[in-house]
Amino acid sequence: MIRNVIFDFGAVLFEWKPTKIVQTYTDSVFEQEMLLNEVLYHPDWVALDRGTMLMAEVIPKFAARTGFPEARMEDFFEHIQNSLEKISLTESIFYKVLDQGYSLYYLTNMSNAFFDTLNERHPFISFFKGGLVSGNELVIKPEAEIFELLQARFELDASESLFIDDNEENINTARSLGFKTIHFNQSSDCYKQIKSTLNIN
Repeated sequence: MIRNVIFDFGAVLFEWKPTKIVQTYTDSVFEQEMLLNEVLYHPDWVALDRGTMLMAEVIPKFAARTGFPEARMEDFFEHIQNSLEKISLTESIFYKVLDQGYSLYYLTNMSNAFFDTLNERHPFISFFKGGLVSGNELVIKPEAEIFELLQARFELDASESLFIDDNEENINTARSLGFKTIHFNQSSDCYKQIKSTLNIN
């Protein structure tokens, strides 16, 4: 029996489309490629998500690497945060799951600064019973440690918990630890699968 539902944030509850992010920031294809490869897909971004580097550290590094002035890189980071818009269909599912009495948790790879911004902007986050942000924990999905930490901190039984994530590696780790899983995409079939699994209309 499922008692707990665990949501990822990026590309599940909030839009996360790196290509769209850079395309809506600059018309220069050269700059778009550089921002993708030297910022969003760079190992320093993973370090930011993991919490082993802070925003104040990575912005100068990204600026130096791309040749952007630091002020423009700060502007790009503001643009990234503004691009994290709610996915309305998932938000609707979220409230239905909440109404059915499930305990809701989050497990997200994200810097604590980005999470703080989302938390300020979106009141529905307060309805979660709890969760983990990788930037606060120094561990990151798909590493098993972050799933085990979630279980330990909130006393969750994996077999009673449904984990919803868009990343296949994350899903595979969760499944190997005994979680029920749904590999998320924004398709009507996926939303139907969530509703069916949780017996909601």
